[in-house]
Amino acid sequence: MRETIDITDQITEPKEVGHQLKTSLDRVLRDIDDCSMRPTDIARTLDVSRVMVSRLLSAIRKPDPVETLARIPGPETLRSIVRAAAHSGVSDKVANEALTLIDAFDLLIRDKYGTRAALNAALSDTNDQTREKFEQSSRYQVFKGMSQIVGAQSSLWVTCMMLTQNADNPDGIDISAIHGTSGLRRLRPDSEVRFVYGIPPEYKDRRQSPRRTDADISSFMVHEPAPLQVEEENGQIINIFSPELGGKDALYDMFSEVFIPNGSNRYASNGRTMRGTTVIPDVPVVTLVSDVILCDGIFEGIEPELFTYNTMPRGGADVEDPKRDVDRVNTNDSIALLDHRLELLEVSEMPKYVDMVRYLCEKNRRSIDKVRVHRLRVQYPVYGFQYTIAYKVPERKG
Repeated sequence: MRETIDITDQITEPKEVGHQLKTSLDRVLRDIDDCSMRPTDIARTLDVSRVMVSRLLSAIRKPDPVETLARIPGPETLRSIVRAAAHSGVSDKVANEALTLIDAFDLLIRDKYGTRAALNAALSDTNDQTREKFEQSSRYQVFKGMSQIVGAQSSLWVTCMMLTQNADNPDGIDISAIHGTSGLRRLRPDSEVRFVYGIPPEYKDRRQSPRRTDADISSFMVHEPAPLQVEEENGQIINIFSPELGGKDALYDMFSEVFIPNGSNRYASNGRTMRGTTVIPDVPVVTLVSDVILCDGIFEGIEPELFTYNTMPRGGADVEDPKRDVDRVNTNDSIALLDHRLELLEVSEMPKYVDMVRYLCEKNRRSIDKVRVHRLRVQYPVYGFQYTIAYKVPERKG
């Protein structure tokens, strides 16, 4: 008989449970005859899942006991491994101690947190590694579910935006950008994806709109161009993606090049102090890459800030609207400063990405050796989230 109640009542904090559990389970595995501490050997000896043994070994090797708890298999899986070890010759004392601590782990989940998911969420803030793994795992689940609901998904969502000084206005900034998606795939025959892009010519005198260039940028694509049906609806141009449903290799790319002359400014005006770029992927996507390429000393000395919003309740957010602070989401994502070295500008999912950056440099008569790049890269960005890279600009002196 194991003294489950007495011992588990004494061990109630995650850190202590994790510390004692990892020590006890390590002892169980090392007590197996001729144990090599390799997952394949242990799984074969115990006749249990190699995947679960591999997860167990990875978890107990973590120096932080809280990270061990976050990564370790569930209580039932642990019990089956320990019982198999007992049948294979591990002493009753060692096995029973481990089973008692597994009971403590089980009680910690059920009595304090309710579910394993709630436990993992609570543990996610203990260190950067645990939080990053928890966030990515959670985002992946969202990606899978929303892909099925939306009926489409894509491998890469990219924005490559270059800022250069306007020729006529020393404070003005011209915006050149290529944006779109690569590896777009339709998953359901009853769904179509609708992309909103641009406004019809008769509306252009009513509001500012990016100029869509006629340049051929298909050479940068990985897959064939997406077949699109273009319609006008409520003053907007709608691109409809609904090709025949194909297999796993039925992938498409969709990119647009736009130019906005004098589309931004180096200085604050009319109470507006933020400049930058915003991305809201139109489909669930594996990787988001958003680059701001700065030329001519634009935003020199200004560190960009990342604003992430949940747009589901109220739509796209204005970063300067304090009422939208309630929709901001705290994530582990960050903006990286890259220099002009080509290997740092590469995007593995898009082999010709550096060529695209070089193309924008040549078109704007700027040297790639003198650009500064701020990059946001997010794995499994949450569908419905807005990602904004923003620069707080000063008032013009004098």
